[in-house]
Amino acid sequence: MEQSDWASRLSRSIAGEVRRHRRDRGMSAQQLADRCAELGLDSLPRTVISNLENGRRGNITVAEVLVLAEALGVSAAALIFPVGYETDVEHLPGKTSAPLAAVDRLVGETAPEESALSLMRAHRALEARIRAHYRRIWEQAIDEYQWGGEPGGPEAEAARTVAAELTEQLHELREEIARRGLLLPPLAGLDRPPVPDGESGSTTQ
Repeated sequence: MEQSDWASRLSRSIAGEVRRHRRDRGMSAQQLADRCAELGLDSLPRTVISNLENGRRGNITVAEVLVLAEALGVSAAALIFPVGYETDVEHLPGKTSAPLAAVDRLVGETAPEESALSLMRAHRALEARIRAHYRRIWEQAIDEYQWGGEPGGPEAEAARTVAAELTEQLHELREEIARRGLLLPPLAGLDRPPVPDGESGSTTQ
């Protein structure tokens, strides 16, 4: 009984957040319904949205939460756990925490380091750092009007060194991802140079 009661409380909380964000954006229930239909979910007409917000409909599906969040321009996590509006939320039946901690749990911020989610996040973060270093090198080249070759100076050299080190870390991470049998993210422009004949080394891209 407690589980079903919790599910009902969670649904009511989500419905309340839908109403809050809709009103904050000056959207009518009809406008929200129209936007949901544009996103491909026509099972949320104005009457259903009104019933949700008024508590006359006591359940909401994952698909509906995802589409409503997109239609409102917020994250689905923000609809499920009202960060900034409540001090505590019931993230599991009878278990409460701060809303931000609940969101972190929901989106996998607390996932184990060896999990697929953590590996992919580490890949994304490394790739972003590498591209930022190369972008700084390029911007310095423009600033110094060195259009014909590599930018000079100690800052550019340091940036290239760091980018090379991070790229090596990235490819080691990709090797681990491949060993785990996971799908490798695309890596346009950051592929490791091929190893010359007669030399050892990994060619994982």
